[in-house]
Amino acid sequence: MGLPKSERELQAQISRTEWAVIPAATAWIALPEAGLVMERRAGAVVEQRIALANTTVLQGDNFVFLRLVPSSSPGVIRMERALEQAGGLPYPFAQDDLSAMRGREDEAGALSWAEWSDGAGTTCVLALRRLSVATRILPRQAGAVDMVMRNCVRGDAAAALAPAAPDIVAYPARARVPGQRTQRNLTPLAAPLP
Repeated sequence: MGLPKSERELQAQISRTEWAVIPAATAWIALPEAGLVMERRAGAVVEQRIALANTTVLQGDNFVFLRLVPSSSPGVIRMERALEQAGGLPYPFAQDDLSAMRGREDEAGALSWAEWSDGAGTTCVLALRRLSVATRILPRQAGAVDMVMRNCVRGDAAAALAPAAPDIVAYPARARVPGQRTQRNLTPLAAPLP
């Protein structure tokens, strides 16, 4: 994958760091169905891994992997690098599936995903998204947060993509009122005067 030496060293250091269980309330995204939330830190590298339930008969864990991107390199998500940082290509996906990825833009930015189906009602998605300061408040010293998600469900791709929806990953995570402009006030003092 050709990471620069310093990035390779950082990846090796974080790979040797143990995961610590943290309260679900401290996760960077508001996932109501989050099972276990873990975090690890090595220097400036901070990662979170959120376990999702797997109610299918497929092997492997459903997860959301989040990694801080330094403010010096926000740009666009690099798929190969994000997958490597998340632990590699998860089952049941193969390298060929990555060439047929789909994408869309929504309130939380660009979302790319590959779909896999067993033809009997089970659908898996491998989704990637970069969350930026334009869509949410970021943890300190971050330019963005990279998200990699593997989610297999009994249902369609829309159901499998639900944990990557804007109302889950954007901040504040709240439903929009149709026809009304969304305003994201962080404090009542920042609201416009009546």
